[in-house]
Amino acid sequence: MTNKDRAEQLIGVRDWEGLARMLGSLSNMEFRQMERVMREEVLAELENGLFWETLLHVIMFKRAAFLSGAAAVEHLAKEGTLDFGVESVGRLYEYLKENNAESVVKICNIMLPAMRTAEQVMAMLEAFHVENEVTRLSMLLKVDSDLSYYLIFKTLKLLEDKIIARKCCMALMKRQDDRAFNAVCVIKAYFGLDDLPARFSLTIEQYELSHIDRNFDTFQHVLNGKRPRV
Repeated sequence: MTNKDRAEQLIGVRDWEGLARMLGSLSNMEFRQMERVMREEVLAELENGLFWETLLHVIMFKRAAFLSGAAAVEHLAKEGTLDFGVESVGRLYEYLKENNAESVVKICNIMLPAMRTAEQVMAMLEAFHVENEVTRLSMLLKVDSDLSYYLIFKTLKLLEDKIIARKCCMALMKRQDDRAFNAVCVIKAYFGLDDLPARFSLTIEQYELSHIDRNFDTFQHVLNGKRPRV
């Protein structure tokens, strides 16, 4: 029986003490292999409830080794079965907050690229109590996706801070791609940022701004260089 088989067997019956003993018995080389196997093979096949229970217990065993296992949440996000409302998520948040507060934002940064909908992102941020809008923006700016652009704009609208909006635009412009520049066009039009050091091909009229972020599809339409659907 391989170490992966042993781990899956123990996880299947929720024998967390047995799993800890098994992980503790591995050699350094075997443990390094198990870090990858846990992330890429074991966690990636678990249903939502068991996924969060397992992630909680392996992180409690060795946070530095298994925090990256949160990336395996991708399969749940893709399937649409991702649920942050289970007890193990709350326990995981409390554990990280008490033992290494920086890991709360870190685990969200690991999971954020895997999210497929705005609802999933917001549920994650709420579950891990990432409530500060500036912190949320710093996380979203690390991800290059249409969804992150959409949520950056919506977060900036909540903040209503032209200085922060301009800083976000400057960060996005460094990407030097069309989608980033189109996102900047939207932010520029909404906040009246006329001093940005660039020329933009997309023009947004004031009357169009109220329609741009009514849903993700409409915003994505604009990111692709098309006029908002009104």
